[in-house]
Amino acid sequence: MSPELSSNDPAFLAAYGEAISELRSEKRLDRKDLAEAAGISYSYLSAIESGQKLPSASVQEMLAEALDTTPRVLLARANDVMVTPSESLEMVQQPAPAPDPGLVVAARSAAASSRSLSDPDAWISPSGALAELQALLPHLSPEDAAMVVALARRLGEAAPDQRSWPRARTYRGARGRESRTEAYLRFWTMYLDALDRHGLDWTRARRPEPRSYFTTPSPISGTSLSASFARNRLLRHELYINRGSRTSNIELLRELESRRDGLEAAYGHHLEFEDPGRERRAVRIAEYRDGHISRTDEFGDYVEWFIDRGICMRRALEVYLEGAS
Repeated sequence: MSPELSSNDPAFLAAYGEAISELRSEKRLDRKDLAEAAGISYSYLSAIESGQKLPSASVQEMLAEALDTTPRVLLARANDVMVTPSESLEMVQQPAPAPDPGLVVAARSAAASSRSLSDPDAWISPSGALAELQALLPHLSPEDAAMVVALARRLGEAAPDQRSWPRARTYRGARGRESRTEAYLRFWTMYLDALDRHGLDWTRARRPEPRSYFTTPSPISGTSLSASFARNRLLRHELYINRGSRTSNIELLRELESRRDGLEAAYGHHLEFEDPGRERRAVRIAEYRDGHISRTDEFGDYVEWFIDRGICMRRALEVYLEGAS
């Protein structure tokens, strides 16, 4: 049974605070930005993220809204943080059971009836719903899994005419047409699987999210490492710098740029030191290459490029930190 946030379990409060902090970093918000967006004080948010305070139900709602998610998702992420390394290894080593054939049919129908058709942004395609269910089931108890399957079947029985389903934005790729959401889910699933195969513990995340980027921690405070599908049909791997103020960000960028030769030698490739301008507080050090989410036949190559550049960037940052100490 998953812990409820109404409990004062110190371990779970710490996990919940870590989940808030990780998602805030992924959204590229500093603590001040999130506190303002959620309508709470900086010190209150700091206490929540450090596991010292229990947020009320209303604050949970406000935090979730500010992070563009739901309280349920925040609790799920906290539960993920609570999983120990040994439990995580067991989950990786144990193959996910094959989906119930009845679930496949039910999920395709339930995708339409479980979301409001008047809200296109809330809709998920049938295959997207099936992917979510298949990812969820291995992490549930047998009793909870049976309840989910039964619910999907009941929803499927009441599914509306498929002709009324809203259309998802689609791309033509090697696997035919699929929504951008589904393509991102599939790509980041491949990315997480590859991290496991390479034995890289860069993230605690075990479920992908349908977005254009994936963020992992950096050894330098106030920065993160990000693999992303950027504009102009490019892939970007970057050290994203957001230390709370534009002045602080620029100072670190210039300090790193002053050591460009050593960093690039350790990294093994050319790096761009980018300041987007005063309209953006954060800055970055990045490398780009050609790539687009619609080119699904190249996903394997993209994944290996992101992993290789992640290894290279961490090596370069270690060289920088050794020189700074």
